[in-house]
Amino acid sequence: MLHSNLQKIISRLDAMSMDQSGDRQVREFQQYGVPVCKVIYDQVNGEFIVDHYQQESQLVFDNIDLAAIEIYDCLYDFRHSF
Repeated sequence: MLHSNLQKIISRLDAMSMDQSGDRQVREFQQYGVPVCKVIYDQVNGEFIVDHYQQESQLVFDNIDLAAIEIYDCLYDFRHSF
């Protein structure tokens, strides 16, 4: 059975969007135990904010697929920087 890293990311983002415990949900994505990026889901605006730690940049997405691809790219770049 093949395992998709992108599918795992989408599952985490989907869980964030379904969580109604607050206006903002925050998750951190790590590679080898090192924090690589943080994602904030804004319930009010329906936006995912991806905060890259290495690049010190922040991107905003209103589409779960685009946010997942950005997170995947961030993790991939970190993993292949060694």
